[in-house]
Amino acid sequence: MEVTKTRREGVARGFFWGILVSILLMTGYALVTGGADKPEDKDHGQADLQQQVSQYRAALVKNPKDINTMIALGDIYLNSNNVRDAYQIFLQAVKVEPNNTHVLNDLGSIYQQIARYDEAINSYQLAYNNDSKHSSSLLNMALIYSQHKKEYPKALELLQTFLAGSPEPQLATKAEQEVARIKRIMKKGNDASSAN
Repeated sequence: MEVTKTRREGVARGFFWGILVSILLMTGYALVTGGADKPEDKDHGQADLQQQVSQYRAALVKNPKDINTMIALGDIYLNSNNVRDAYQIFLQAVKVEPNNTHVLNDLGSIYQQIARYDEAINSYQLAYNNDSKHSSSLLNMALIYSQHKKEYPKALELLQTFLAGSPEPQLATKAEQEVARIKRIMKKGNDASSAN
Protein backbone atom coordinates (compact mmCIF):
# COMPACT_ATOMS: atom_id res chain seq x y z
CA MET A 1 0.00 0.00 0.00
CA GLU A 2 2.86 2.37 0.90
CA VAL A 3 4.65 1.63 -2.42
CA THR A 4 1.51 2.46 -4.43
CA LYS A 5 1.05 5.71 -2.52
CA THR A 6 4.72 6.67 -3.11
CA ARG A 7 4.41 5.82 -6.80
CA ARG A 8 1.29 8.00 -7.12
CA GLU A 9 3.04 10.86 -5.37
CA GLY A 10 6.02 10.46 -7.72
CA VAL A 11 3.77 10.50 -10.77
CA ALA A 12 1.93 13.55 -9.44
CA ARG A 13 5.21 15.36 -8.74
CA GLY A 14 6.53 14.44 -12.20
CA PHE A 15 3.32 15.70 -13.81
CA PHE A 16 3.51 18.95 -11.82
CA TRP A 17 7.16 19.55 -12.74
CA GLY A 18 6.45 18.71 -16.39
CA ILE A 19 3.66 21.30 -16.48
CA LEU A 20 5.86 23.86 -14.73
CA VAL A 21 8.77 23.34 -17.16
CA SER A 22 6.37 23.58 -20.14
CA ILE A 23 4.97 26.87 -18.84
CA LEU A 24 8.46 28.26 -18.29
CA LEU A 25 9.56 27.23 -21.80
CA MET A 26 6.46 28.76 -23.40
CA THR A 27 6.96 31.98 -21.42
CA GLY A 28 10.61 32.15 -22.44
CA TYR A 29 9.67 31.57 -26.08
CA ALA A 30 7.03 34.30 -25.93
CA LEU A 31 9.51 36.74 -24.39
CA VAL A 32 12.17 36.02 -27.00
CA THR A 33 9.95 35.92 -30.09
CA GLY A 34 7.20 38.29 -29.08
CA GLY A 35 4.67 35.47 -28.87
CA ALA A 36 2.70 33.61 -31.47
CA ASP A 37 1.67 35.36 -34.66
CA LYS A 38 -1.87 36.63 -34.47
CA PRO A 39 -4.03 36.43 -37.58
CA GLU A 40 -4.19 40.21 -37.69
CA ASP A 41 -0.37 40.34 -37.62
CA LYS A 42 -0.25 38.12 -40.69
CA ASP A 43 -2.86 40.24 -42.45
CA HIS A 44 -0.92 43.36 -41.50
CA GLY A 45 2.30 41.80 -42.84
CA GLN A 46 0.56 40.93 -46.12
CA ALA A 47 -0.76 44.48 -46.40
CA ASP A 48 2.73 45.88 -45.78
CA LEU A 49 4.16 43.53 -48.40
CA GLN A 50 1.53 44.56 -50.94
CA GLN A 51 2.20 48.20 -50.15
CA GLN A 52 5.94 47.69 -50.74
CA VAL A 53 5.24 45.91 -54.04
CA SER A 54 3.00 48.79 -55.12
CA GLN A 55 5.63 51.37 -54.18
CA TYR A 56 8.40 49.53 -56.05
CA ARG A 57 6.21 49.07 -59.12
CA ALA A 58 5.33 52.78 -59.09
CA ALA A 59 9.02 53.66 -58.76
CA LEU A 60 9.80 51.44 -61.77
CA VAL A 61 7.16 53.24 -63.84
CA LYS A 62 9.01 56.50 -63.13
CA ASN A 63 12.49 54.98 -63.60
CA PRO A 64 12.32 51.62 -65.41
CA LYS A 65 16.11 51.12 -65.20
CA ASP A 66 16.45 51.53 -61.43
CA ILE A 67 18.40 48.35 -60.67
CA ASN A 68 18.12 48.67 -56.87
CA THR A 69 14.33 48.88 -57.06
CA MET A 70 14.25 45.91 -59.45
CA ILE A 71 16.37 43.85 -57.05
CA ALA A 72 14.25 44.81 -54.04
CA LEU A 73 11.03 43.94 -55.88
CA GLY A 74 12.48 40.71 -57.25
CA ASP A 75 13.64 39.70 -53.77
CA ILE A 76 10.17 40.33 -52.34
CA TYR A 77 8.70 38.12 -55.05
CA LEU A 78 11.31 35.41 -54.45
CA ASN A 79 10.84 35.47 -50.67
CA SER A 80 7.08 35.14 -51.09
CA ASN A 81 7.50 32.24 -53.56
CA ASN A 82 6.16 34.25 -56.48
CA VAL A 83 8.68 32.75 -58.89
CA ARG A 84 6.93 33.91 -62.07
CA ASP A 85 7.01 37.62 -61.16
CA ALA A 86 10.52 37.33 -59.69
CA TYR A 87 11.67 35.76 -62.96
CA GLN A 88 10.18 38.61 -65.02
CA ILE A 89 11.78 41.28 -62.83
CA PHE A 90 15.20 39.64 -62.83
CA LEU A 91 15.09 39.17 -66.60
CA GLN A 92 14.54 42.93 -66.90
CA ALA A 93 17.29 43.59 -64.35
CA VAL A 94 19.87 41.46 -66.18
CA LYS A 95 19.20 43.54 -69.32
CA VAL A 96 19.92 46.70 -67.35
CA GLU A 97 23.02 45.33 -65.59
CA PRO A 98 24.21 42.09 -67.21
CA ASN A 99 27.08 41.70 -64.72
CA ASN A 100 25.18 42.35 -61.48
CA THR A 101 26.13 39.49 -59.15
CA HIS A 102 22.95 39.70 -57.07
CA VAL A 103 20.73 39.59 -60.15
CA LEU A 104 22.67 36.71 -61.72
CA ASN A 105 22.61 34.69 -58.50
CA ASP A 106 18.88 35.19 -57.99
CA LEU A 107 18.20 34.37 -61.62
CA GLY A 108 20.23 31.18 -61.09
CA SER A 109 18.08 30.38 -58.07
CA ILE A 110 14.92 30.81 -60.13
CA TYR A 111 16.26 28.59 -62.91
CA GLN A 112 17.16 26.01 -60.31
CA GLN A 113 13.64 26.12 -58.81
CA ILE A 114 12.06 25.54 -62.22
CA ALA A 115 14.52 22.71 -63.05
CA ARG A 116 16.38 24.57 -65.81
CA TYR A 117 19.70 23.40 -64.44
CA ASP A 118 22.02 24.31 -67.30
CA GLU A 119 20.74 27.89 -67.26
CA ALA A 120 21.04 27.96 -63.47
CA ILE A 121 24.67 26.79 -63.66
CA ASN A 122 25.41 29.40 -66.32
CA SER A 123 23.87 32.16 -64.22
CA TYR A 124 25.69 31.06 -61.06
CA GLN A 125 28.97 30.83 -63.00
CA LEU A 126 28.54 34.37 -64.31
CA ALA A 127 27.78 35.60 -60.78
CA TYR A 128 30.90 33.91 -59.42
CA ASN A 129 33.05 35.18 -62.30
CA ASN A 130 31.90 38.73 -61.52
CA ASP A 131 32.59 38.40 -57.80
CA SER A 132 34.65 35.48 -56.53
CA LYS A 133 33.69 36.43 -52.96
CA HIS A 134 30.14 35.40 -53.82
CA SER A 135 30.89 31.80 -52.95
CA SER A 136 27.26 30.73 -52.49
CA SER A 137 27.14 30.59 -56.30
CA LEU A 138 29.79 27.85 -56.12
CA LEU A 139 27.79 25.92 -53.57
CA ASN A 140 24.63 26.20 -55.65
CA MET A 141 26.46 24.98 -58.77
CA ALA A 142 27.98 22.08 -56.85
CA LEU A 143 24.57 21.01 -55.56
CA ILE A 144 23.14 21.02 -59.08
CA TYR A 145 26.07 18.97 -60.42
CA SER A 146 25.72 16.54 -57.52
CA GLN A 147 21.99 16.19 -57.02
CA HIS A 148 20.58 16.76 -60.50
CA LYS A 149 23.28 16.09 -63.05
CA LYS A 150 25.07 13.31 -61.10
CA GLU A 151 28.45 14.73 -62.17
CA TYR A 152 30.17 13.94 -58.88
CA PRO A 153 33.80 14.82 -59.75
CA LYS A 154 32.73 18.30 -60.91
CA ALA A 155 30.59 18.73 -57.80
CA LEU A 156 33.51 17.73 -55.55
CA GLU A 157 35.83 20.16 -57.31
CA LEU A 158 33.39 23.03 -56.75
CA LEU A 159 32.73 22.04 -53.14
CA GLN A 160 36.44 21.93 -52.37
CA THR A 161 36.90 25.38 -53.90
CA PHE A 162 33.92 26.60 -51.88
CA LEU A 163 35.26 25.18 -48.61
CA ALA A 164 38.73 26.63 -49.26
CA GLY A 165 37.17 30.10 -49.25
CA SER A 166 36.25 29.93 -45.51
CA PRO A 167 32.47 30.16 -45.93
CA GLU A 168 30.09 30.86 -43.07
CA PRO A 169 29.74 27.85 -40.74
CA GLN A 170 26.19 26.85 -41.71
CA LEU A 171 27.04 26.75 -45.42
CA ALA A 172 30.34 25.00 -44.70
CA THR A 173 28.47 22.28 -42.82
CA LYS A 174 26.07 21.83 -45.72
CA ALA A 175 29.00 21.57 -48.16
CA GLU A 176 30.85 19.08 -45.95
CA GLN A 177 27.72 16.93 -45.69
CA GLU A 178 27.41 16.97 -49.48
CA VAL A 179 31.08 16.02 -49.90
CA ALA A 180 30.55 13.06 -47.55
CA ARG A 181 27.40 12.02 -49.42
CA ILE A 182 29.16 12.18 -52.79
CA LYS A 183 32.11 10.17 -51.49
CA ARG A 184 29.73 7.47 -50.21
CA ILE A 185 28.01 7.33 -53.60
CA MET A 186 31.31 7.18 -55.47
CA LYS A 187 32.63 4.49 -53.10
CA LYS A 188 29.53 2.36 -53.67
CA GLY A 189 29.99 2.79 -57.41
CA ASN A 190 33.65 1.75 -57.18
CA ASP A 191 32.80 -1.21 -54.92
CA ALA A 192 30.11 -2.37 -57.37
CA SER A 193 32.42 -2.08 -60.41
CA SER A 194 35.31 -3.91 -58.69
CA ALA A 195 32.93 -6.72 -57.68
CA ASN A 196 32.13 -7.31 -61.37
